[in-house]
Amino acid sequence: MPARRPSYRTAGLLAVLVLLGWLADALLGGGATHALAWLAALLLVAGIPALGAWAANHRVDDQPSVPEEQSPDERSDRTIRPARPDELAELIEVERAADRLFPFAGYGETPPPASVEELRNATALLVSGDPPAGYARIEVVDGRAHLEGLSVRPRFMRQGRGSELVQAACAWAAEHGYAEITLCTFAEVPWNGPFYAKLGFVELADLTPGLQALRETERRLGLDAMGRRMVLIRHLEPPAG
Repeated sequence: MPARRPSYRTAGLLAVLVLLGWLADALLGGGATHALAWLAALLLVAGIPALGAWAANHRVDDQPSVPEEQSPDERSDRTIRPARPDELAELIEVERAADRLFPFAGYGETPPPASVEELRNATALLVSGDPPAGYARIEVVDGRAHLEGLSVRPRFMRQGRGSELVQAACAWAAEHGYAEITLCTFAEVPWNGPFYAKLGFVELADLTPGLQALRETERRLGLDAMGRRMVLIRHLEPPAG
């Protein structure tokens, strides 16, 4: 089942109304000029959502006031490290900026980001860069490591930072004795399910009680209304030596 996009539904309704207007105008004797005008209106209505989705996938800046050109420090600092206690509030802003892509692409609004208290109590927080360009939050669910969250500021996307954070989370889990790592994500959102599949994650059908509870929480928060959700798992190799 593909992710449902409210903007596409609205566009579809408007397109139907344009077609009905076109037919009514034709029945009343509207000529070729009228027909071309209705066709232009139809193309405009149908094209706006597709243009928004394309722009979301190619957008490199999460705020119009932020210049696209990055400083040498921003371009070069890709160090992945544990988060510091004094930057938890900044990580919330990173997640909020990343989540703006969902409504921009027509998927709808996501729930609010994690709180400072939730981040403070996380099992592990791994950060990319200083100041943070992205972060990964790791918890433990039913004896497995669980990637609870992954966020990268949009202007740092398409640079491999998300992949590096996922690999670092897997390495952390393996080093701490976990044989598997799980996560919950959207199946069809391009930067969700397909992204994790490229990194070796596969869908998990048999959910443990803890994962079932997480899925129930997601349903209660309205995530399932935005598109199909799924639980993924990746088996980990023990660290060398």
